[in-house]
Amino acid sequence: MNEPEIKFIPNEAFDSTTELDFEAMDIELYAAEEGRSGPVDRSEAATTFIQAIEESRILTFEGEQFLFKRLNFLRFRANALQSTLAGKRPRKVIKEIERLLQGAQETREDIARANMRLVMSIARKFSSGTDDFDEYVSEANGILLNAIDKFDFARGYRFSTYATHAVQRHLYRFIERASRRRARERLASDSVDAIAADSSANTGPSAADVLIAAEAVMERLDDVLDERERIIIRSRFGLNESEQTSTLRELAAQLGLSKERVRQLQLSALEKLAEVAQPFESIFAT
Repeated sequence: MNEPEIKFIPNEAFDSTTELDFEAMDIELYAAEEGRSGPVDRSEAATTFIQAIEESRILTFEGEQFLFKRLNFLRFRANALQSTLAGKRPRKVIKEIERLLQGAQETREDIARANMRLVMSIARKFSSGTDDFDEYVSEANGILLNAIDKFDFARGYRFSTYATHAVQRHLYRFIERASRRRARERLASDSVDAIAADSSANTGPSAADVLIAAEAVMERLDDVLDERERIIIRSRFGLNESEQTSTLRELAAQLGLSKERVRQLQLSALEKLAEVAQPFESIFAT
């Protein structure tokens, strides 16, 4: 059984580096932050204490370089040991790999904690309330960890710059997707109410009614169809970005299937969508 790949950011200095080198380094990991002097009441002291815990301390540039170098060196060493296993699993080597990866994980957590203030600051700028803030912090934390894994400390710039761009870019996209989803949900809800209110009328549905119903069904496309079915439906009915339809023969060539198999998949996809379209049955029947 193949072991999962241990990923790291390579550095030419790693071949001549040992763990003892890190122990010998005498650097200030965290920036000195001035505290305030003078009397404070109990409530103010408690608030200050909680904020200090939540915000954590800020890494110096040298401290940041040290932690990123240590993180990737430990992963580099673990990866090198893993490559010597060749199907065997000697207990001593496995234990050493686990020790190295545990050290790397602890270092990664140190970096993440030191950047929590940054994450919270960005989330606060994007949020309009407590619920939004909590959700954005949760989203940003995942992006922060991913950014830590991809950051190349040897390039010489601060991680905060790299992480800020990554977190902001993700939150912009996250908020945009959520906004579109809420708009479609409102549209679908309004369309169902409108159809129910007009069910006793003798007039047929308008073009706008049909469009609304189709949009509501399209919203569920990713939920009910697999990847091939989505490709076929979007291409057959011009629901892709190009708004161009494709023939069964063209799709067969694209997907590497027979034309008959594409036709069968199209029918299967339409049957699944028919269940989603039940609330709009009166419209689709016209």
